Amino acid sequence: MRKTTFVQAVFGVLFILLVLAACDREAPSIKIGLSLNLSGRGGEAGEHICDGALLAVAEVNSQGGINDRPLELLIRDDENSDEGVIRADQSLIDEGVVAIFGHSYSSTTVKAYPLAMKNEVLLITAYAGAGSLSGQDDFFFRTAVDTTLYGEKMAALLEEEKVSSVAFLLDMSNPAFVLDYKEKTVKNFSGRVTEVPFDSREENNWQPIVVKLMATAPDAIVLLTEASMTGVALQKLTNSGYKGLYVATLWAQTPELLRYGGRAVEGLQIVSFIRPDNHSPQWLLFSEKMEAQFEKKATARSVRAYELIMILADALRRCPSVTPAELKQALLAGDYQTLMGQVHFDEFGDVKRPVYQIIVRDGAFCTVKEL
Repeated sequence: MRKTTFVQAVFGVLFILLVLAACDREAPSIKIGLSLNLSGRGGEAGEHICDGALLAVAEVNSQGGINDRPLELLIRDDENSDEGVIRADQSLIDEGVVAIFGHSYSSTTVKAYPLAMKNEVLLITAYAGAGSLSGQDDFFFRTAVDTTLYGEKMAALLEEEKVSSVAFLLDMSNPAFVLDYKEKTVKNFSGRVTEVPFDSREENNWQPIVVKLMATAPDAIVLLTEASMTGVALQKLTNSGYKGLYVATLWAQTPELLRYGGRAVEGLQIVSFIRPDNHSPQWLLFSEKMEAQFEKKATARSVRAYELIMILADALRRCPSVTPAELKQALLAGDYQTLMGQVHFDEFGDVKRPVYQIIVRDGAFCTVKEL
């Protein structure tokens, strides 16, 4: 009897130790990828995106992760090139990510799209506005509004400002965005239009670019350019004596614009779905955490990354099993109250959000009104 009791006791202890060991072992992580430009032209913006995403993942994990499983963020540099996009995304797919958060440009997102769809990996972006990706029943989602809505709002602003002629400066480093944005604006604008293309990836002589922009004496110049190029263009145009209206896009709504443009950016108007004067408790807490963690102020890029990760986490918690197909259905079924307002995906994974008229005043982004 004593031998049997001893054996039972030994097995009992072993069982308890095995249970405790299993409890101590961390549950397998849920992997999501972040694929974006960190080293190519405009790579500074990628740092803001990474900061917002990392803060969100840290918060998710501090609150128990995804149903007691940690959320793991794998970051890849797409180098803002076609080859870099495929290399980065294939690496993430090989790692078994359930979703790829990417990319930071419309053109790189369009390039990434076929690979993600072929592998049935969810591709979700907070930055790409290309209309060619809208209205499809697929594995693509976005929290950013597309160029169709932007074009309507840009044209409405031009009409409101009594603009009868416009010159577009088109940065062809991101053609999927700038050409679509221009076409959607022109579709809703009745005035005269000229366009001046250039490529920020190349060495550019700004004198002929400025001459072409001013040749028709346009009432407004629409700058379809990223932040640093917008700042440089405004410096050159101001020095050449242009006195008309300047309008830019969300692409330029970053601290780099103010650094590159200096006083020349004063009065610049921006069409954006990001309100810079957001005073909600969630936004203020996010801003405090960004400064404490990264010693940087919250930006239009970091807040979009944070919001997107929080939406993904909410949807992942509601997935019966963690697969791209289940994640797609969970995203479609959810309504998300975020630090930037309500987000709801339509049947195609697209969103409609308020769009605002922003102005640069005294070296800061200020909201004028909703368009």
